[in-house]
Amino acid sequence: MPTVLIPVKELVAICREEGVDKVFVDAAHAIGQVPIDVNNIGADFYASNLHKWFFCPSAVAFIHTRKDDPVASQLHHPVVSSEYGNGLPMESAWIGVRDYSAQLVVPDVIDFVNRFEGGLEGIRTRNHDKVVEMGTMLADAWGTFLGTPPEMCGSMIMVGLPGALGIGSEDDADRLRTMLRKQFKVEVPLYYNSRAAEAPPEMVKDSNGDPVTGYVRISHQVYNVREDYEALRDAVAKLVADGFTCRKLRPSEKQETLPHEELTSSQAASSRNGRLHH
Repeated sequence: MPTVLIPVKELVAICREEGVDKVFVDAAHAIGQVPIDVNNIGADFYASNLHKWFFCPSAVAFIHTRKDDPVASQLHHPVVSSEYGNGLPMESAWIGVRDYSAQLVVPDVIDFVNRFEGGLEGIRTRNHDKVVEMGTMLADAWGTFLGTPPEMCGSMIMVGLPGALGIGSEDDADRLRTMLRKQFKVEVPLYYNSRAAEAPPEMVKDSNGDPVTGYVRISHQVYNVREDYEALRDAVAKLVADGFTCRKLRPSEKQETLPHEELTSSQAASSRNGRLHH
């Protein structure tokens, strides 16, 4: 489940002990969500996106390399230009007609972040506390549980969905996500847990005794309000109260539930076109 904080420093140390030559940390969600000390982590390469939790436009990211690593001097930007051979920072600084506007906002973003009490650390702390609070509210309302302990989360957390929804595959989760977006104007990532039966006993069934096979991943940022999460809470509660299950969104199930007259007409048309298969 993609909200667990990973002990990167400890894993890098294990890699060193096991003789791993180079370690690259893909920390896409890190900056703005967790404290970062690249020198302390000790990886050869460390990359993170600034558009996820640092308020920047997409296409803004950074990569850190160790200066004492001879490989660093052998890295080159994939677009060869006039600065080739002058080091990766220089090679990356000017790439012809590339649009640099996204990168130019970084100084203003830093100024924006520092307007909040406690700066970036204050934002991280409040986001963590709020996402745990909202996740707990959803779990209590749905009779489920958090997918990960609060101490193992940053600004995102997994919440189990009621088993009555009958999420039985990744396709079910995708279709339900689309339905929530279109019908309830709620956008939230959904995940199907194919290994639900292997979970600890307290994370297998909801309060009604139904197996929990689906999760939502909620986030919290400075612009989110409680009403955002209540809209999700109420949408899911309504689906459960209406007896909805993901079976109703599956193509085969839709075909089976067509009115008899419509199905007969459709079959007749397909027969005339030579496309009726048995």
